[in-house]
Amino acid sequence: FDVQWLPLTPLTQAGQADTIAFDLLQVPSTPLLQLAESFSIYPQSERVARIHAWMVDNIAFSGIRRGIEGAEHALQARTGDCTEHMLLAGELLERNGVTIRRVLGVVVHKDQHRITADALHNWIEYLDNGSWLVFDSSRRLLGAPQESRYLALLFYTNSQQLSVESFFADSPRIKLFLQ
Repeated sequence: FDVQWLPLTPLTQAGQADTIAFDLLQVPSTPLLQLAESFSIYPQSERVARIHAWMVDNIAFSGIRRGIEGAEHALQARTGDCTEHMLLAGELLERNGVTIRRVLGVVVHKDQHRITADALHNWIEYLDNGSWLVFDSSRRLLGAPQESRYLALLFYTNSQQLSVESFFADSPRIKLFLQ
């Protein structure tokens, strides 16, 4: 079937953000709360970059694992797959006033025209001056991707449920292979 993709772009209406409701941890640990609070000393404009740098320096990428261990596990173990990176980063960003959405999608090289299951990935998109940008600490990317396409398929409504997102691609040569 045909697939169309639109890269991350500014919002069409000022102030309107397609955020997806996602509840923060009901009973976060003291270390998580203290860590989140530690970023409040920085101006709002610096918090995303500071949180990203902390995640890259302190939470190792464990490789892909089945199951969801969560934000608290990532903080305690100092490791996690893309899901744990997304969940911990989401806690830290939202507790610091950053508008985000948690994404399940695919990441493909900009010249790649085939999407397979091993391209599945989780990351955060954050709102910056009216544009959605990528926050991906597991792949050490912050901002607008240059070498890869981050294609959102679904948004998380909690750590176990997803909401539908329209999938569009900008290349008539890109093909989706469901295996």
